[in-house]
Amino acid sequence: MSRIKREKNQMKNNIITEMFRDEPRIEMTGNREAVIDGCKGVVEYAENNIRLSLGEIVMSLSGDNLLIQSFDNDVVIISGQISDIDFTAGWQVYAYNKNIKIHFGLR
Repeated sequence: MSRIKREKNQMKNNIITEMFRDEPRIEMTGNREAVIDGCKGVVEYAENNIRLSLGEIVMSLSGDNLLIQSFDNDVVIISGQISDIDFTAGWQVYAYNKNIKIHFGLR
């Protein structure tokens, strides 16, 4: 790969990184663990439901034996059997609720 092409690719990567720098990131390991980077706080915490504030979005995880393994800085690690993930944007941001649901079909 030529030097100019490498520099162009690096510039694209830098732009993409800059665009999504402040966005929450979620990494799933199967349906057993979720690592959420960008969490602002815990809204609700129960054995079968955890709701997290991601700024303008609330993320709800449903399942069995859910447990917050750690919450350090803005990174949360949740374990258990995760069956549903729901993202809700608040009305104050979009003037209506917008729901995105992910269902793992494990019930």
